[in-house]
Amino acid sequence: MHRGNWFRVLLCLAVLGSTSGCIGAVDRADFEDQIRTRGGGLVSALPQAAIAALAQRINASDPDVNVILLTAPNSTQFRLVLNNQPAQVTNFLAGSDFAAREPTVRLRVRPPGLSRVMDDYSFTLGDLSAPRPVRVSSFDDLDGENFTISEVPGLSRIEDIVDTARTRSEIPDGQVTAIVVSRFGRDVRIVANVVSARSEVVAEFDRTGVFLRAQQV
Repeated sequence: MHRGNWFRVLLCLAVLGSTSGCIGAVDRADFEDQIRTRGGGLVSALPQAAIAALAQRINASDPDVNVILLTAPNSTQFRLVLNNQPAQVTNFLAGSDFAAREPTVRLRVRPPGLSRVMDDYSFTLGDLSAPRPVRVSSFDDLDGENFTISEVPGLSRIEDIVDTARTRSEIPDGQVTAIVVSRFGRDVRIVANVVSARSEVVAEFDRTGVFLRAQQV
């Protein structure tokens, strides 16, 4: 899909929940303001398109992943701090710049049939990157850390997750800058980062998108 067309699709999807439709002759700045309010373009269509492109690329109907990260254009403020943050999330975030000019999905993936191999992919404006090899330690428990996409039906509820995270954070001007999906112990969780100029809250959801808790960091 052409980059300009993909951007317009995301803009339309981001505002469909609060408008009667998407009108062609709308100022781009107004659109961008609306998608920032709804998480900077973090909508369900974004991970769905990324996963579809990934599944086709690696020939896997249900990809096996380690971490999924959705970042908004305002993700320069992103940081994830949890008391029980799993090692694979810490490793994924270490030493990387997740600043994004467009809504982006990043995925750490185990290719089919390769038990000790991991690759990183990014998906922006309809384009899936080439795989970037990940160094795997002998101590990494990939079988215990990884999960399949089908285990996370909450990925189809990103709009609800963004709205709930902003409400439960109780930050009046808070914005969702990033969403992380990974295994926390036995459970797969969806974690949303809500920030403002004066405060930051992490909101946790179960794998289906049901709200669990919010904590200030």
